[in-house]
Amino acid sequence: MFESVREVLRYDPMIRNMMRREIRGRYKGSALGFLWNFITPIMQIVVYIMVFSIVFRVNIENYYLYIITGMVPWIFFSDSLTSGSGTIVENSQLVNKIYFPRAVLPISVVLSKLVNMLISLVFTFVVIAVAGTGISWTALLVLIPAVILLFFFTLGLTLVLAGLDPYLRDVQYIVNIVMMLMIWVAPIMYTHDQFDSPIFNIILSINPFTYFCDIFHDILYYNVIPDILTMVVAAGLTAAAMIVGWWAFHKLEHEFAEVL
Repeated sequence: MFESVREVLRYDPMIRNMMRREIRGRYKGSALGFLWNFITPIMQIVVYIMVFSIVFRVNIENYYLYIITGMVPWIFFSDSLTSGSGTIVENSQLVNKIYFPRAVLPISVVLSKLVNMLISLVFTFVVIAVAGTGISWTALLVLIPAVILLFFFTLGLTLVLAGLDPYLRDVQYIVNIVMMLMIWVAPIMYTHDQFDSPIFNIILSINPFTYFCDIFHDILYYNVIPDILTMVVAAGLTAAAMIVGWWAFHKLEHEFAEVL
């Protein structure tokens, strides 16, 4: 396992090139080009804010900020899994023609989505400044480890899905459906105490993204240091995702050329 990690690190230039291609190439030829990476998630956030602020009138103070601080990590997580799960199949010609560690492909996708999230976080800080809610600099120190945990947790899951997709081409479609459902069982548009149903609270606790969402809300919305138990659970989920993800992808990649 460690040898495969070292081998991937030796292909760092390829990862950077693939990452740049992912960021710039998707909207190549369009008038706004690279800016679509940020216009799309921002418009998605605006739609949710309008629906839940005007139509359903959710009674949460500075609700727009609550949604933004939950949606920024969610969009990174969701986009990484939906784009990264199909990356081996989409690059099948490259996989069949030359040798390189296949993990380079999903890693480059998740890294490109990380760049988008970091820029979205800058947008979030601008909103916080305009809203005048302030920032806890003590809590903000936890933001870097929070981003790192979310990145590796997402990467681990993406590796599993990308490894399975060549064998089961339904994976990409299943991921899209799961993401559409999963956003509603994470505290992105509502708080934990809005529902008294024990069953719903159990579902929330089962959803692994809940813990990462709570961490970002604590740091950027509530201006408090996240609960230590939440951080420990998130770290445990990250470690499990990376170990399983790397092991599974390494086992599955040997047969890619035969099934593609």
